[in-house]
Amino acid sequence: MSDHGLRFSILGPVRAWRDGDEVEIGSPQQRLVLAVLLLAEGRAVGQEHLLDAVWADDPPRTAVSTLRTYISRLRSVLGAKTVVSIGNGYALVGGACDLVTMEKLSREGRYGEALALWRGEPLAGMEGPYVWSQRTNLEERRLAVLERRLTQDVEEGRHTEAIAELTALCGEHPARERLSGLLMLALYRSGRQAEAIGVFTDTRKLLAEELGIDPSPELAELYQRIITADPALGANQVAKPAVRQVPRQLPADAADFTGREAEIEAMVGALRSGNASALMISALSGAGGMGKTTLAVHLAHRLAPHYPDGQLFVNLQGTSARPLSPETVLGSFLRSLGVDASADSAELSEQSALYRSALADRRMLVVLDNAANAAQVRPLLPGAAGCAVLATSRVKMVGLSGARQVDLGVMDHDEAMALMAKVVGEPRVAAEREAAGDLIEACGHLPLAIRIVASRLAVRPAWSVARMRDRMADERRRLAELRVGDLAVEATFALGYDQLDAAHASAFRLLAISDTPDLSLAAAAAVLDLDESEAEEACEALVDVSMLESPSPGRYRYHDLLKIFARSRPADEEERRAAPARLLDFYLAGMAGVFHLTNPGVPVRDSGEVIRTGPSFADREAAVGWAEDEERGVLSCVHQVAQTPGSALLDAVRLLDMASDVLETDAAPERYERTVEALIEAAAARGERGAEAHARCLRGEFRMGRRFAEAAIEDGAVARDLSLAEGDRATYARSLNLLAMAVSSQRSKTEAIAMYREAIEVWRSLDDRWLEPMGLGNMALVLASEGKIDEAVEAAERANRITHELGGMVDPDVMYQSAIVLREAGRPEEALSRLLETRGEYQRLKQRVREGATLLRMAETYLVVERPDRAVDCAEDSLAIMAKAGDEWVRGKALVALGQALARLGQPARAEACLVEALEVFARRNLPEADDVRVLLKAGDVRNLPNRDGAPHQGAEPEDVGQLALP
Repeated sequence: MSDHGLRFSILGPVRAWRDGDEVEIGSPQQRLVLAVLLLAEGRAVGQEHLLDAVWADDPPRTAVSTLRTYISRLRSVLGAKTVVSIGNGYALVGGACDLVTMEKLSREGRYGEALALWRGEPLAGMEGPYVWSQRTNLEERRLAVLERRLTQDVEEGRHTEAIAELTALCGEHPARERLSGLLMLALYRSGRQAEAIGVFTDTRKLLAEELGIDPSPELAELYQRIITADPALGANQVAKPAVRQVPRQLPADAADFTGREAEIEAMVGALRSGNASALMISALSGAGGMGKTTLAVHLAHRLAPHYPDGQLFVNLQGTSARPLSPETVLGSFLRSLGVDASADSAELSEQSALYRSALADRRMLVVLDNAANAAQVRPLLPGAAGCAVLATSRVKMVGLSGARQVDLGVMDHDEAMALMAKVVGEPRVAAEREAAGDLIEACGHLPLAIRIVASRLAVRPAWSVARMRDRMADERRRLAELRVGDLAVEATFALGYDQLDAAHASAFRLLAISDTPDLSLAAAAAVLDLDESEAEEACEALVDVSMLESPSPGRYRYHDLLKIFARSRPADEEERRAAPARLLDFYLAGMAGVFHLTNPGVPVRDSGEVIRTGPSFADREAAVGWAEDEERGVLSCVHQVAQTPGSALLDAVRLLDMASDVLETDAAPERYERTVEALIEAAAARGERGAEAHARCLRGEFRMGRRFAEAAIEDGAVARDLSLAEGDRATYARSLNLLAMAVSSQRSKTEAIAMYREAIEVWRSLDDRWLEPMGLGNMALVLASEGKIDEAVEAAERANRITHELGGMVDPDVMYQSAIVLREAGRPEEALSRLLETRGEYQRLKQRVREGATLLRMAETYLVVERPDRAVDCAEDSLAIMAKAGDEWVRGKALVALGQALARLGQPARAEACLVEALEVFARRNLPEADDVRVLLKAGDVRNLPNRDGAPHQGAEPEDVGQLALP
């Protein structure tokens, strides 16, 4: 074919050349317009037909003008006279198209040349109803040419060489009787009558089972002639030297394949090993939709030059109700290799041995796609070291000895964006990169899901990426959106689900009911209502078939879309209600155990009935570690309970209360606030006033931790009124403590002291010896700030005595409070000793924000004892913690202490910079500490600004410690 003039290709990606140079023909939609004109082979194509081809049933309002733009652009790159207007349509004139050339060569009997024009999947890189229809038509035309070429081969005596190709084609098109007839004839003429009969038997069985019909009269007649050894069938047989058959059975590579470079590099390196002393096997596993087959085929094409004796490929149909038997596959492979063997009569062991013998001196690549398990694969393994096997399965094939196991996960962000850009077009993705990223997240980075939404966008150019993202936002509709043509995520997942037995299918559904991002083995056992060994078997079995993931030993999670699928499966309504309740009970028991270890001697507040036994812990550090690991699960569980009608709302409040005591809520208060807000809304809607009062106290304490005093006062006031109405004196006292903290932060000290006194009296009357020292410590801080030092020291020391009597261990919150009181009392050395001990306790409890606050207090105290160098160290350490933990109030106070210390060390410029930054922090939140910093800056000399007690002024009175929070 001449390289001059125009040349077009549609038997692969749609491309165009002009005078030998390829020209850029634009977006997928513009290429589709060109393809429609090329398929018309010079005939005029009406405007309506073009609109329907490009946009199907969803044309934009601007479709006609957009189509004209595409035509104009094609004329500019192909030549003004190439696309002509005819009536209400267009025609493409001139140029040579590979489809037309293929048909011409086929008519001339030059079938090999005709087939050589194909470059993979026709119309590659484009999607939509029109494309799918035309692609099927083109594939049929190619198959017709291939049949004519194979007929020619068989009639001209090349029947032996044709067997391998015919075997592969019959596997792909088992109901195509002409191919079956040609294979029967080729086998018969090669002296393999039994196998020819076997082909007919298989075809007849398939036609009956799948279509309910008998073989055609022509095929039945050929069968009769074969079994009677009709001499006329061999009339055209020409004796030829034996030629070793080289099967080339790989499907076409994906034209828009992208990503997976790490997996490809690792597997290519393993499978290229030319001097290997043993068979090289790579087993590729992963959930449905991960792109295992696409990757395997792409990889096999990359490796094909290294295996010159051929490539065998088979879809083992492992996810179907009837996977292919090894005997069937071996019979097909042996025929492809030119081996005279009958799949119907030989034993599996004999077939497998014959297969290994046929490959003994060959370098061949065997691709075993979609395997059911290792047992199905094992008989299909060559014995030769020069061969390589690439197997794919949803099951982890750990039973394949010596195999390199590759677990294929989701695409990373860059790979996913690249795939979307290849299908949709780079300009559209670049114009809406943020929306594209959101869409990829909604797809869970699953390659199949990304390809589906990208294909839908490709055939809908009027749709924005944001519109597709918004359609995917509703989880209830998401799986329905992930469907295009014969591709569907839900159908892919269903293939795996249908393989599960009843017990594992039930576990798959139940584990998905919980909103937790992942589950520990113990939590999974609670959800499933099994002991841990039984639960582990169920979970690991689901992991083995890629229906569940195990990101680390003993933890399990779903892919986001697989979890949505699991929730869509029918399940017993009682189980749907019971599973989250069992999980709540498990977390309650576990967190109660942590609370007991971190607060020895203190009873669990408001403890309800605990049915399930919680985990056991070796020591306090192990308990706190468990709580940290389960934090996200606990918050998700509580939030789910709040949204579930009829659930145990008060138990959920109690769980959140204990969690907030043993975990560092200050590091991420927004998560806790969102969760407690859901509880408050649910309690108010259900009229559960006790639960609402308890939850409002919690939220108020979270808000005080962030210095939102007005909002905390609102919660405290409502909680006080609700608890009074319910007669809940414990919650009433807690609400008073909250209100006292809030008004004290606004410097209403007298009112705060009165509230603390009332709360302490209530706790004493209830004999609540855990909350009493907390109230005493809070009150001691306010008394000290009011100059009532003796009363403050007495209250702080009483709080310390009670905590020692309770469990014989240090309560770091009370120790922190008493240290500040001692400093205000002129006993800074004792204060430092207690602060050092307090810091150690917070470190053991992994309370980073509280450790940072303690370092701040140490810095302030070092200033009192004239150790500015140590004050700098402590303030800097506090700021380093706050840079990650994010408590602005503590950060501001640490900056003040650092500024004062630097001023005393003769660094006034840096000191002033610290104070200015502290002022910005406090002013941003309109906190009263801003006024204190302004005083320091106005004084000009921050080295020795005394307060009324003779100690350097730190900018604000000592803060209260919330019931469950510190600054």
